[in-house]
Amino acid sequence: MTRHCTTCGLPTNQIKDNLWVCENNHDNWVNPAAGAIVYVLKDGKVLYGVRSVEPNSGKLSLPGGFIEIGESAETAAIREVKEELGINVTLIDYLGSYSSDYASGKPAINIVFIAKYSSGEIVSSDDMSGGDPIWRDINTLPKQDELAWGWYSEAQKDFIEWHRTHKA
Repeated sequence: MTRHCTTCGLPTNQIKDNLWVCENNHDNWVNPAAGAIVYVLKDGKVLYGVRSVEPNSGKLSLPGGFIEIGESAETAAIREVKEELGINVTLIDYLGSYSSDYASGKPAINIVFIAKYSSGEIVSSDDMSGGDPIWRDINTLPKQDELAWGWYSEAQKDFIEWHRTHKA
């Protein structure tokens, strides 16, 4: 695929994994899109929504999405839970960040938080309206083939370890 300079329109040459440069020496960086993702906890259970759109329609997904310009990861995490599942949460910890590819190979960095359910009635919407959201006990979390994204396996291992040491 030929990339063209966003400044002058000339074709670019790849210099690094994420850097293309044109004849006029304009740098064209392709950096990952940042997303905020949330493990929502209540009474020893984790809340999952069901994706309603491709990619991965019908698979279980944690609430989350891309961070808006000017928005912090924390604000985006709280907003995404409200938009996708209709509830309010309180962030209690940061779990980690996980690199992945989103649809069509777009690089993403997923910033994952842990939150406690605060209030509200669960109502699926946005891209999580593919079925009724479910609470899964910490001891019976979904297997990889049930989950929407491959990178969830690494996050889930870290979450299980976090839960073992924090007992939230």
